[in-house]
Amino acid sequence: MSKLNVDQKTIFDLLSDRKADFLIPDYQRPYAWNDEQCQTLWDDIFLFSFPDNNYEAFDKNEEYFLGSIVTYKNEDGKSEVIDGQQRLTTLMLILRAFYDKFANMQDSNSKSTRARIEKCIWKTDEFDNADKNTLKIDSEVATDNDKEEFLELLRTGIVKQGSKSQYVLNYQFFPEKN
Repeated sequence: MSKLNVDQKTIFDLLSDRKADFLIPDYQRPYAWNDEQCQTLWDDIFLFSFPDNNYEAFDKNEEYFLGSIVTYKNEDGKSEVIDGQQRLTTLMLILRAFYDKFANMQDSNSKSTRARIEKCIWKTDEFDNADKNTLKIDSEVATDNDKEEFLELLRTGIVKQGSKSQYVLNYQFFPEKN
């Protein structure tokens, strides 16, 4: 019998864990969020982070409830995502967009934030060096084209003209690149 563990973690703790290895299994539905769902998540996170549109009003002691992400450790040691794959996938895309946005910022806070994001997207070694060829999330759900588009977007940050990602992200998080 499987043991049920319930852990409350920050999204950073969940994703930056060196052992994090998420798999969206083939029995899950394909990524289906459109502009409206992505915008709702973004607006909710933004309003939490900038109450009354004022970053100084943010209370670092407040907690934001993202919702549950339910996983099951499979025989390969991967965390199969049972519930929350739409949110998890969208968060990974948002993090990738922020990673790119921080690329040209040279202040210490921006560099530190970019390094923290890096640990959430790519697997790291024992010295916290990211392997930018090995993502922390994989999908068995989507068609080969959709899966490759999603993984390539996470690896490179490039949204290809006419792609499904271009529609879903609606240029809110990624600049157009060719």
